Amino acid sequence: MRPNRPAARTAAALIAALGLTTVAACGSSSTGSSGSATTAPAAAALAGVTATGAVDLQTGPKVVLGKTPISSKTVEHKVLTPGTGKAATKADTVSLRARIYNGTSGKLLDDGYAAGRKAEGYRLGRADLIAGFTEGLVGATKGGRIAFTIPPDKGFGSAGNQQLGVKGTDTIVVVADIADVHTPLARIDGTQTAAPAGLPTVEFKNGPTKEPTVTVPKSAAPTTTRQATLIQGTGATVQQGQTISAQYHGVLWKDGSVFDSSWKRGASADFPIGVGGVIPGWDKTLVGKKVGSRVLLVIPPKDGYGTAGSPPKISGKDTLVFVVDILDAY
Repeated sequence: MRPNRPAARTAAALIAALGLTTVAACGSSSTGSSGSATTAPAAAALAGVTATGAVDLQTGPKVVLGKTPISSKTVEHKVLTPGTGKAATKADTVSLRARIYNGTSGKLLDDGYAAGRKAEGYRLGRADLIAGFTEGLVGATKGGRIAFTIPPDKGFGSAGNQQLGVKGTDTIVVVADIADVHTPLARIDGTQTAAPAGLPTVEFKNGPTKEPTVTVPKSAAPTTTRQATLIQGTGATVQQGQTISAQYHGVLWKDGSVFDSSWKRGASADFPIGVGGVIPGWDKTLVGKKVGSRVLLVIPPKDGYGTAGSPPKISGKDTLVFVVDILDAY
């Protein structure tokens, strides 16, 4: 059971506005082993797309789509303003402000500038984002402005998205200003300190890429949330409203049984933090931590899943123990 609150799963505003998750999508990425997306060399579908104005991430560009309908069968890219630095790969996180259009009608579907949203980050390796969206951002560089298409089979599929007014044959066009490109940590490095007396012990007996062994004391569980930083990170400070990418391992205090583990699944997970999208015990403790930190959390029911619990594994009386490695915040 992940630490999301059952009735309060949130995502970045752009995902929420456009439903850019695989819940609505049926396409899949066509990236190769190098992480580069398959694109049409000439970006023919975007030939008429222009955008004027400085890439200052303060004022939105004036976008002209040219002749519509715009239709593509692949994710096509066009650099409108060159950026600098490394080109994003599927291993990176990209922060951006964007305007998103229905290529068939030319209708503006979402405008991060007009909505007043700050730059929004997306870890391109996330499996819950629409394939065409993450593919489109591969190759982006900081300070640049790009346009890319999301064809139906890399977007909402043949069903489309009726709520947004996107048909199953519509191509989506994204014009994005790139605020940042960076590579998240793959794992936490550093010397781990011992947990304070009375809290569970944490050992990585099978190495840093496997789930830890958590040994719970044979004593009564704390009645208030407890936390301990086992490795102090040196990265950016986690801010309220950001999304964190983390490896985590959760066990029950009563018997040490594992109820969830991203390490066991073999991939980090992403959660909004400080905005009620996860259990209160995470919101209260992880905001303010440094990227690169390993944190031990002991969370009683009132800061976990409450009296309802999260059946079948977690009852309303269970105290939760988490080990959390913070790999990124965006």
